[in-house]
Amino acid sequence: MSVVNFTIILLILYLVGLKFLSYFAHRISTRSAEDYFLAGRNIGLIALIGTTMASIFSTGTVVSSPSEFYRQGSGYFWVFFFAFMPVVYFFLATKMWRLGKSKGYITPGDMLGDFYKSKSVVFWCAAIGLLALLPYAVAQLVAIGKTFESLTGGKSTYFWGVTVVSISIALYMYFGGARAVVWTDMIQGFIFATLLIIAGFLLVGWAGGWDNMIGTLTTDYAHKTSFLPHEETAKVTWRYYELGLLPLSFSFLPYIWQRMYMARSATHVAKNLMAVPIIFVVLFFTTWVIGTSAHVILPEGLQDADSVLGALFSENAPYFGACILVAAFAAGMSTVDSQLLSAGSLITHDLGGIVTKDRESAGVFIFGKWSTVILMALLYLWALTLQSASILNLIILGISLTIMYIPCVFGMFYWKKATTAGAAWSMGGGLVVFLIKQFKIFGLDALLPAPLGSISWGLLASIVFFVVVSLLTSSESIRGMQQEYDEILGTGVASPAD
Repeated sequence: MSVVNFTIILLILYLVGLKFLSYFAHRISTRSAEDYFLAGRNIGLIALIGTTMASIFSTGTVVSSPSEFYRQGSGYFWVFFFAFMPVVYFFLATKMWRLGKSKGYITPGDMLGDFYKSKSVVFWCAAIGLLALLPYAVAQLVAIGKTFESLTGGKSTYFWGVTVVSISIALYMYFGGARAVVWTDMIQGFIFATLLIIAGFLLVGWAGGWDNMIGTLTTDYAHKTSFLPHEETAKVTWRYYELGLLPLSFSFLPYIWQRMYMARSATHVAKNLMAVPIIFVVLFFTTWVIGTSAHVILPEGLQDADSVLGALFSENAPYFGACILVAAFAAGMSTVDSQLLSAGSLITHDLGGIVTKDRESAGVFIFGKWSTVILMALLYLWALTLQSASILNLIILGISLTIMYIPCVFGMFYWKKATTAGAAWSMGGGLVVFLIKQFKIFGLDALLPAPLGSISWGLLASIVFFVVVSLLTSSESIRGMQQEYDEILGTGVASPAD
């Protein structure tokens, strides 16, 4: 049997298996927004760890990370900053779970909009969330398409890789919702983690052993042993430090936030956060091994570093390479489904909730299901135009946007002077400044000094707007919410007292 036929058969079996799993998830699901978007808030610890792992470790782990370690070497080690992500949530996660359980929150906009008593806050929260999720999600499709074409030697194209995965995700999301996502996440997370670690051991062997691999790196590619970004030679620029903001922003991506709502208990939330750094370090060290081994195994280099995973296996172990393709599919699908489900909840629950208060009707539930399918179709069409795009750049763009949530979230719990107007201006103003800097709108980015990137300017603008506008306006309208949160949490952190 040819490698291409073996790959296609393996993928078909894998995707059919996921479809059966989503069918059983559909059988026990109820027709409600809470069940469709949050799996009834009844996810146990193992399932929670599985879905969190699969949601965090996307094709950015399986495909992009080995590529960037191959391209940049140690200059990509900033990615390990993400291991500290749970530190951010340490102060917030169990609070978010308790409030979500008590108040029935489904989206980030539910919590922020309810606390600040503002539809404007809900709108800006939904807008930021959607703008963050879409480029991150399309990056998964791009990575899958590139890996699909590379591992099959171009016999099956980028187009078919993107098409197959898009159809599969749309089907099991429509029928199963969050429960199907969680169940498939557990399976997919286990698959891609196991295959990635096996791949790491195989590649060290093909590279002539650990000593030869490290020796080649330090002798022939010494410039890639520097912790400076690959384009830097003599100094660390602000850009390098700025990357440390990404884990902070990543913590507030809507689909990560909603994992806190899904848990069965606050204890599960806390234990889940403790597991994330351990899994993170193991998997990303493995991707460093994969990227570093390519210097020995592929001495002639690659035109597109994003195809390094496929190139490593297409010659050395093409049939195992088919399994790696399944790992790439698993990583991408387990992230895209979570992101699209979250995006669908923002459209129906937040943007739809601005228009109508009836967010639990059968009509809204059906619209929520179809909105995820429509978003999938739009992402599919967009992905077809991005074959030459950088996967990492798309992911960084998506992650960066939710930095604008931070002042409002911490202000909600820890600053008694926070106000409704301050929250709305913080998110809206921060988003506008971010977009101006990122996309150089009307040349206004010239007013924003170059050393700071869009994520830094977005956070700075959000903080300034939040503090200044809050100090100039009254917090009287949210006094009642501060007291209610204090009663629910039983900690006094939201107390309006001095």
